[in-house]
Amino acid sequence: MIGCICADGTYVPPSIIYQASSGNLQDTWLDDFNSEEHTCHFASSASGWTNEDLGYSWLVNVFDRYTKRKARNGRDWRCLYVDGHGSHLNMRFLNYCADHRIFVVIYPPHSTHRLQPLDVGCFGPLASYYSTNLAQWLQDTQGLCSMSKREFFSIFWPSFLRAMTEKNIQGAFKKTGLVPFNPDVVLGIITLKTVDLPPSGSLSRPGSSRSALSDEDWRKLRELVKEAVSSKDNSTIKKLENTVISLHTQLAIVKAENNGLRKAVTTEKRRRKRGKGLFEDMREEGDGHALFFSPSKIQVARDKQAAKERQLHDEAVIKEREKIAKRLKKEEEARLIQQRKGAREIARLVKEQEREKKQREKEQVKADKAAEKQLQEEAKQARIASRKTPQKSKRKKSLVVVLKVRFNEGDTVWDEISE
Repeated sequence: MIGCICADGTYVPPSIIYQASSGNLQDTWLDDFNSEEHTCHFASSASGWTNEDLGYSWLVNVFDRYTKRKARNGRDWRCLYVDGHGSHLNMRFLNYCADHRIFVVIYPPHSTHRLQPLDVGCFGPLASYYSTNLAQWLQDTQGLCSMSKREFFSIFWPSFLRAMTEKNIQGAFKKTGLVPFNPDVVLGIITLKTVDLPPSGSLSRPGSSRSALSDEDWRKLRELVKEAVSSKDNSTIKKLENTVISLHTQLAIVKAENNGLRKAVTTEKRRRKRGKGLFEDMREEGDGHALFFSPSKIQVARDKQAAKERQLHDEAVIKEREKIAKRLKKEEEARLIQQRKGAREIARLVKEQEREKKQREKEQVKADKAAEKQLQEEAKQARIASRKTPQKSKRKKSLVVVLKVRFNEGDTVWDEISE
């Protein structure tokens, strides 16, 4: 973190640098960041530390931005105290300060623990509050979740607000002798000191009392309550009191464990969410490809990401609709093909029936011709036989007339023969 405070008791919004080998922030790291509630700037580097590019970006986008109005929009001079880190000891950094009326004061080496207000009065409470919040988070999750970048900001921000109070900031400037200016405050404490340790037996460890019933002895507890109510024995009352405290403590522990398990499950669910880069489209805005992103820029990046996600969603919906349309079209084509197959099958059956009918008619005609030929042959044989038969009487020969009558009733032919 790059921090900066002012002697009037205010602070410049903190600038957090995440370690990212890809050089880009992930949206999951800022899930707990709300641009409307939090004022914080974010950047990333391969090492997780500041460098010349990030130092210059912080000077331009953070320090100058938030302190210019205090100097009548840059018409008055400002004084910036920095340590000897290379991120702000370079000509680009110093030239910008000279061009924008900013005095730069460099602390002597190995002196910031006495001279720098942040080290003296703010970073100590910040580390303490952060450790406390981290311990509480580990207790809530019961050690089931390891600390990661996704949970960092939710623990850091409350700690930062508790540490960067007006009282702590002004006290830090006072302890370093800057405001009010008093070098003796620092020089007076640079002396040899001996540390007095407490006696070896002064820290006693409280022992655990066995004057309490376990949570399983509910029958004994009921009898103990009755006895304490009817008796004035202090030992019985004390035993009942210890039992109640023990049970209440165990209940509190169980509740804390349950809440911690719920929080651990929630944390693990969040970790399963795949991170996405926020600032690919905005990276070129920073000089040297390094840029501290302000809350407004983070919101812009989130809006862009949301727009991309909506576009992807719309494209997915369109693709799904096209897929459904193709499926319906395919089903319609299959239905038409099935209908054409059915029509062809019906036509084939009709044609086959017609062909069978024609075959039957042809066979019938053939059978009729054969029957007619047979009748003619029989008639001829009859005439021949009648000529050979002697005449017994002198009557005139009678003429035999064969009449064939056919009746067509459907496919049935009826033949009738008469003399």
